[in-house]
Amino acid sequence: MITMNQPKNKFKILFFTPHADDIELGTPFMYLETLRLGNEVVEVVMTNNEFGTFDYEFKGKRISKIREKELENANRVFGKHSNNNVRVVWMGYTDGYLPFNSESLNRVVNLIRKEKPKIIFAPDPWFAQDFHKDHLNTGRLIYFSLKRLTNTERPKKVFYYYSFRTCVYFKCRWKDFKIVKEAQSKHKSQYTPLENKLIIAFYNKFSIFRHFLERGSFSESFREQGFKNGFPEPPKQFKRMSFRKRVIYYIFSKVTIRGYLRFHNLTAKELGLK
Repeated sequence: MITMNQPKNKFKILFFTPHADDIELGTPFMYLETLRLGNEVVEVVMTNNEFGTFDYEFKGKRISKIREKELENANRVFGKHSNNNVRVVWMGYTDGYLPFNSESLNRVVNLIRKEKPKIIFAPDPWFAQDFHKDHLNTGRLIYFSLKRLTNTERPKKVFYYYSFRTCVYFKCRWKDFKIVKEAQSKHKSQYTPLENKLIIAFYNKFSIFRHFLERGSFSESFREQGFKNGFPEPPKQFKRMSFRKRVIYYIFSKVTIRGYLRFHNLTAKELGLK
């Protein structure tokens, strides 16, 4: 269990997110706490969110602009409660079509070299809770960037959220659910007020309370990227997964892929994006 104490030196921390609302769902407490501690926080949004609605009339550039404003409003909430501001970097890829290729990898590598973060947070590319292609490729781009970077260029720590094989627990405050709920409510195109309550109650609160029962304190969990001789260790735990973990892996993959395909019922070309 780790408590985030006030650091002697402020850190630069990069949060890589596939879409505009992934902070509130994936790592809201750590996001808030890093801001409270006075760190320089940069959110790197990989896509433009063009498919983030079931409404045909809003798909494309229209919903993209709406979600950009919603992210700005959500980050204002975190800023208000931390007296610190987030800087957002937009990578500009099409929602649902985040490529995993040499071009996107080079861009992520160059961004990390430019920003020089001490810590990176990203979705888990291997033991994922969400198998949306953009989520997986965001995590993969981080993992393979670490292999490309030199020892002096790599961040000191990399933590994966949206993971079902967590191993690191950071203490958080139950009362901060009010702040998370307020920030999440700004993503009005994604969640109705009822959905916002249900997500907080059954996803975020259940996860945090489960950690309390297991460890005796409220905490948010992550999988830490291991390193050996300076290089990122590959995901070799698949063969050792228990039957329970295999069932969880199967459920997450089937349910989340089906949900992601419901949004992408048009092609990017049909929306005039390619």
